[in-house]
Amino acid sequence: MERKGALAMSMPVIDAVVRADRPFVIQGYGKTYELTEDEFNAAMRAADALSDGARLLTTGQAADILGVTAKTVARIIDAGRIPSSRLSATGHRMVEYRDVIRYKEQRECRHGLLEDARTLATGMGAYDAVDAASTERG
Repeated sequence: MERKGALAMSMPVIDAVVRADRPFVIQGYGKTYELTEDEFNAAMRAADALSDGARLLTTGQAADILGVTAKTVARIIDAGRIPSSRLSATGHRMVEYRDVIRYKEQRECRHGLLEDARTLATGMGAYDAVDAASTERG
């Protein structure tokens, strides 16, 4: 396979024909390895853990991910729900990406469980009894 121009100088030629319907990885020098779906998923999880997991975020960046304000993230940190560290030079608090994602997933799980309980209570007529009791008082 011949390449023209600057692209030919910067991109190594792939040494094997890779099928479009199969996952594969390419090493930095262009060698390719075809993978099973399970191998590919395991490689992606490992790459994600190494790249994103250790990435430090500011409280503002964490707030963007969580959909809250930086002040709310500070309160969450103060409550001990997300671990943090301080930069020695500036004193700013930093949190790890993986901890923010873990907190977000736990929060979404709690909200889902609460919604399930609400639906169950409504189906059992629990809110009807509360409404009737408040009407009798009023």
